[in-house]
Amino acid sequence: MSRPGGDSAGSFHFTACGHALLTVGGIGAGSWSSLGPGGFLFRITEPVLDGQGRCVGWVDIEQHASQRGGSFTSRGTSRVYDADGRLTRTVPVEIHATRAGS
Repeated sequence: MSRPGGDSAGSFHFTACGHALLTVGGIGAGSWSSLGPGGFLFRITEPVLDGQGRCVGWVDIEQHASQRGGSFTSRGTSRVYDADGRLTRTVPVEIHATRAGS
């Protein structure tokens, strides 16, 4: 995943019934839907935890993806909220992903 401040690794899992999961590079859950041939939209909510494991906010991830074979590229925005639901920042994010296994 590329965003201002650097790149990071992540892993996503998309189920046939429309669930979307972030399992590496953060933990989150949401949904995905088709945008037609080769395209899909996914949205995931990721909690932000402090050092004691308390939720101090969340990230709302929204990505528009284009799939080609076993990979996809997506672009979108992550919105970061504090524990009181105030938007603290908006971050553009680009993802380049390759299917790992089948």
